[in-house]
Amino acid sequence: MSSSQHNAAARRSGYPRRSWIAAVLGAMALMATILVAPSAAHESNNDGHIPANTNYGFEVIGRDTLEGIQDGKYTDVWSLNGFAYIGTFQDPECTTSGVFIVDMAQAIENYPDIAGATVAEIKSPPDTRVNDVKAITIGDRDVLITTEEPCGAGTNGGAVSDFNINKPCPLTENEDGVEVEKDCNRANDNGRKGDIGRRDPGAGDKDGRGGISLWDVTNPAKPTPLAKSFLYFGGVHNTYPWTSADGSTYLIGTADTFDFFDTFFVDISNPKKPEFLGITGALDWFAEGAFADGQFETGNSAGGFNHDVWVNNIDGRDIAVVPYWDFGQVTLDVTDPTNPIFLGDSTFPETDPLGRPYEGNAHAATFGAGGDIIVGGDEDFDPAGLAVSFNGENYAAGGANFGASANDGFAGDVIWTGGEGCSTAEVPAATADGQIALMQRGSCEFSTKAFSAQEQGYDGYIVANDAARGDAILTMAPGATADDVTIPGVFVGFGTGEIMKEGGSADEAGFLDFDGWGYLRVMNNTGGDVTVPDQFPGPTPTTTIGQLGEIGYYAPAETLEAGLGGENFTEFGDLTMHNVEPDPTTQDIEPMFTQGPRFFVSWYSLGMRAIEYRPGHFHDNSRGEGSYSWNVHEVGRFIAEDGSNFWGVHVDTVNIDGEDQQIILGSDRNTGLWIFTFGCDEEVEGPFYCDDSND
Repeated sequence: MSSSQHNAAARRSGYPRRSWIAAVLGAMALMATILVAPSAAHESNNDGHIPANTNYGFEVIGRDTLEGIQDGKYTDVWSLNGFAYIGTFQDPECTTSGVFIVDMAQAIENYPDIAGATVAEIKSPPDTRVNDVKAITIGDRDVLITTEEPCGAGTNGGAVSDFNINKPCPLTENEDGVEVEKDCNRANDNGRKGDIGRRDPGAGDKDGRGGISLWDVTNPAKPTPLAKSFLYFGGVHNTYPWTSADGSTYLIGTADTFDFFDTFFVDISNPKKPEFLGITGALDWFAEGAFADGQFETGNSAGGFNHDVWVNNIDGRDIAVVPYWDFGQVTLDVTDPTNPIFLGDSTFPETDPLGRPYEGNAHAATFGAGGDIIVGGDEDFDPAGLAVSFNGENYAAGGANFGASANDGFAGDVIWTGGEGCSTAEVPAATADGQIALMQRGSCEFSTKAFSAQEQGYDGYIVANDAARGDAILTMAPGATADDVTIPGVFVGFGTGEIMKEGGSADEAGFLDFDGWGYLRVMNNTGGDVTVPDQFPGPTPTTTIGQLGEIGYYAPAETLEAGLGGENFTEFGDLTMHNVEPDPTTQDIEPMFTQGPRFFVSWYSLGMRAIEYRPGHFHDNSRGEGSYSWNVHEVGRFIAEDGSNFWGVHVDTVNIDGEDQQIILGSDRNTGLWIFTFGCDEEVEGPFYCDDSND
C-alpha cells in the first residue's frame, strides 16, 4: 500500500473544533439511536451450545481452568513472554473480578490436566470488572494494561453508571449572540471536551469508578501496580498499546462516555506516570465528512459508539481502525496521537448474504495483508427482529420506544397517507376501523407522525425509510408527543414502503422473525478502488470496490439459517462472532484462490474459526460445507465436545521442546484458557480443507 493511499487532503480532527456542531446536533436530533453500552453487548444468559461437528486445523495442546470464577465470566486473553493474561467480567456481585496469569509452558506440560498453571491473580478495584487485557514491553518492563468498568449493585450492574449517561451538549447563546456550550455532564463536571478523562465525574468515591490500570509483570508471579484506576470515564472497555517509530509507547482506548467523544489516547512511555493526551470521536469526524451514508442506527441494538481499537504501522504511519458499531469501521492516522487525522469510514451493505437488512454492530477489527485489508466483524446477540406480514410476504421491521408495544401484533388495511405525516392536516382521516397509516420518514419526530395517525383514527402506523437512507431498519426514538401516543407502530425499509404504497393488508405487524447473527467482513484498505471476483464461484465475473468497501465475508451457516440455531433460534447458544486476530506468519502471502492471509476468530458457541482471504471463493452451504463466504475460505474449526463459548483470541509464539512454535490462545467464557496449534496437514472428510488439495 503506497504512502499516498490515504486521502492527502484529510483534515485534522483537532481536539477543540466546535464551529460546525450546531448542524451536527440538529441532524442528531432526528437520529433514533439507542445508546447500548459495549458491556451490555456482551451480556447473555444463554448457556446452550452447538454440539461439536467437524473439527480440523486446530489441535489442543494446553488448558487451564484458572481455578477461579466460571460459567460465562471469563473475558479477553493476551500474552507476553510466555505468560497469558485472562480477564473476568462481573459475577454478578462483582466480588471476584480480576485478571488471572498463567504460565503457558506449564499449562502445555500439564496437559491433558487442565489446572495448575495459574501463577497469580490480580483483583479488580471494588465494584469494577475487567473487560480487556493487553501486555507490552516498555523499556526493561513487561507492562499489563487492564480496563475497568463499573459493576455490582451500586453501579447499575453495567459499564455505564447514572453519572455518565450523556447526550450531545446543547448549545445556548450568550448575551452577545455567540453560541457557547452548555454544561452537559459529559463524563466530567463542566462539559468541556478538553477535560474529559481529567476530572472526576462525580462518582462519590473511587469504588466502581472505572478507567485503566498498569501493572509491572516483569515477574508475572508477583505483579506490581504502576498506575491504578487512571482516567475518569466511568468505564473503559478496550485498549490497544503500540510503540511508535520515535520509541514512545502510546495507548488508544474506548471510553464509556456515550456522547460521541469516546476514542482517547494516553502516553504510557513512563508507565508509572501515564499522560492523558486527549479524546476524539464521531462529533469531530462529522466535520471531516464521516458517516455521510446516513447509517447512524439500525437493528435491535441501534447505537453509535467506539467499541474496540487496533493499530498497525502501515507504510511508516501508525494507522488505527475503530469499530464504531452502527457507524461502521473508522480509520485514523494516529502517528501523532495528540492530533489524530480522520481518514475514512466504511458503509454496511444494504443486506446480509441472504438478503435481509444489515444489522450493523461493528464490534472488532484488525488489519491484514500489509494493511491492504481490514478484517472485522459484527456482534449481534439478538437473531430475531420485528417483522411485518404484508399481503402474505414477510418484511423486516423496527419497533418504537413509545406508544403501545408492537410485539403484541396488530393488523389491518395499510393506507398510504401521501407524505410524512408531520401534522394531522397531512394525514387523511381513517375511513374504517382497523386501518394502519403508512407515512414516509422525513423532517419531523417519529412520535409526531404516530400522534397524527392516532388523531385521525388509525389503529396503528407504519413509517417507511426515505430513499436517501434506503432499506436500513431502526428503532424509532420518542419525541415531544411520545407520551400522548397510545397506538402501536413499526418502521420498515424504503423498498418495503414502496411495495406497501401499492395497497394491501398487513396480516400481522410486530411478530418476531429470524434476522441472523453477527458475522465477519473483509474491507478494502488500499486507498483506492480494487477489483475482486464478484459473488459467484471462480475468478469471473469481477466487481470494483472503493476504499473501505466490502470485498468479502464469512458466516457459519448457523448464523444465517434459522433452523440451525434450534428452538427460538437460540437453543444452541450465542452464535455471533466476537474477536479476530491475524496470523502474522501469513500476512505477506499474496491473496489467491489457493492461499491467502490467515485470521483466527473467536465465535462464542460456534467455537474457534480459521479463515483465509482467498479471492474467487464463493460458498453457500450447498455442499454442506457449513458456511457462507465470498472471497473468504474457512480453513479450520474447533468446537469442544461439551460445547464452547469463546470470547478472546490471541496469537503468540512459545518454545516447545527447544523449538519456537506458533500458538493460538482462546479464552472460553465458561472453561478458561485454551492453547492450540494450527496446521493444514490434517485429513478431514467432506468439503473441508485448508490446503489446495480439495477445491
